[in-house]
Formats: sequence, structure tokens, C-alpha cells
Amino acid sequence: MLTDLARASVALYDGAGAGFQRLGGLELASTASTASGAREVQRRVEAAHEAGLQAQLLDPDALPAEVTGFVDASSVVAAGHFPEDGVTSPKVLTAALAERARARGAHFTSGKVVGIDVAGPAGASERVRVHTRDGRTLSALTVVLAGGVWGPHLAALTGLDLPLFPVAHPYTYSAPKTGLTSGPFVRWPEHHAYARVHGERLGIGSYDHVPVPVEQADLTEGAGLAWRGDFDGVVDAAQRLLLPGARFTPQERVNGVFAMTPDNLPFLGPHPQLEGVWVAQALWVTHAAGAAERLVAAVLEDAPLPADLAVDRFGSASGSVEDLRRAALRLYRDIYANDRT
Repeated sequence: MLTDLARASVALYDGAGAGFQRLGGLELASTASTASGAREVQRRVEAAHEAGLQAQLLDPDALPAEVTGFVDASSVVAAGHFPEDGVTSPKVLTAALAERARARGAHFTSGKVVGIDVAGPAGASERVRVHTRDGRTLSALTVVLAGGVWGPHLAALTGLDLPLFPVAHPYTYSAPKTGLTSGPFVRWPEHHAYARVHGERLGIGSYDHVPVPVEQADLTEGAGLAWRGDFDGVVDAAQRLLLPGARFTPQERVNGVFAMTPDNLPFLGPHPQLEGVWVAQALWVTHAAGAAERLVAAVLEDAPLPADLAVDRFGSASGSVEDLRRAALRLYRDIYANDRT
């Protein structure tokens, strides 16, 4: 299901004209891995084949030149290559998609949402009202809650407890370096680390740390958080997977925020109580456009949506909020463990 959403997303991103490149992906096991590291890379290549995706095992001596400038090929014991993988520049991609939407009649406005209520009966032309902090009220036939890491805040305005849990995540950028060339996104699955070239800078991130939950009240309006000192050691450990000459003192440190759910799946579907209100949450860029297409078909054509993504799939039988939080946090380190999208 997620692979289908990813394929649909990539098809749309390919046509956006900016912000998306199919640079490919590499997944590596190194001499620092356990004996199962190479088997895991092979398993992921086989899983990709089963899903109909292009993938192949590479000889460590045949790593693309774009990555041997920062990856020590002599330490690589297994490599999986996924040529159809892509990377995005979210701001550029979003701007390109927004421009296409404007050309088709869409209008954009901004303002923090402070209230949502249903004002009219089913079938009314403007049945849902959205209230903003600056005093405006916007009325619509359909409202979609798509607030990213602020999803629980938006859901709460409609009386819905959404088990979405923001988690802090470290990513760092080097100063500009010579000799870097844009190429495949590199992951070390067993070490929960990944790296890629951003123009003249090298970036590296890691999931290999105790999950750090972030409360809604702690989120700034830009989603950025102050850097945590305990993330320095996490990044240092990830950099040991790089060539010694490629390791760096970060010029820029980002404490990003990810939206986690108890089963690592998004929420996509109608609000369980309010007609005219829909939810599209915990959607990463990998699946976002494909999910949007499915949601449009559901809203306009009554097309079915995957039951596995139902907004109310975690009912009272699933346990307390704390149980759901613990389940989501356990999955943080394994975001890439079982999918190849």
C-alpha cells in the first residue's frame, strides 16, 4: 500500500518541474555491522524486487563515484542499489506544486487555526467553518486536516484525540567542501544512519538514539527546535561510517521533528464524527502526493480508502494514550526497517 502511494507521489513529483531528482539510493552494510548486516541489505533488495521496484546488489568496488568521496568503499561488505529512488527539496517542490495549483484556480491564505466547527447540515454548500487567530472565519464544504506535526492540535479542535506523536531528530550539514557531487542517498540500515550531498555540503542524520518525544506546546511555528547537546554524540557516532577525511564539524545543526504513529502508517480518511472534515496526517513526502490523490477520489467520487489508514483504527481496545505513545516511540529507530519505498 505504501509502495503504491510512493509510486503515485513520484509520478506527480516527476511532473512538477522542480524540487525532485531521481538520484537513486544506496543501502550499505559495513565492517562495523554485525554478521546479519549484509543479509539485511540482500533482504531489502529482494523485497524491492517482489514489490516490482528496480534494485540490485552491487560489488563494494563498484560504488558510484559520487559517494566514494565520503564513503569508505573498503569498509563496505554489501551494497544495495535502488536507481529509482529520489530526493526532494521540499520548499522548492511545494512552491512548484502551489504554482500549478494557482494556475488551476486555487487560492492560498495563511493564519493559525484556532477553531473548527460544523455549521450546516449534510449537503449544505458551506457546512464547515474554520476560525483563525486573526479573527477570520472561512467556510467550506470540505475541510482537510493536514497539519504535519501539529496534527494533534488540529484534531483536538474537532474533539478528536489523534495518536500522532512528534519526535525530535538530529541532522547536520558540513561547511562547503570541494569534491562533492550530488548522487545517491546513502543509508546504513543497521546503524540507523543516512547521508547525502546537498550541493557543496555533506549532510548526515541518525535515528540511533533514545526517542525524544516533543509536546505540542513545545513546537514553534517553524517546527524547528533548539539543538540538544546529547545529539552531538549521536552525530559523531554516525560520522564514523564516513571516510576519515569526510568527517566534519557541523556548520549547521537541525533538530527536526518527525510525526510518528503507533504502526508507522499515516492517517487518511474521514473524521469519525464530523461530516465534511477529513484527516491526512503523518504523511511524509514519500507518500504525500499519492495520498492526496486517493483523498481527492474519496471526497469527490466516494472511492474507498485503505482500511489500514483509517483515522479511528486505534480504538479503546488498543490501550491507553501512553500505550500508543510507547508503541510509536519504539518504531522511531525502525522507520526504514520494513519498507523499501
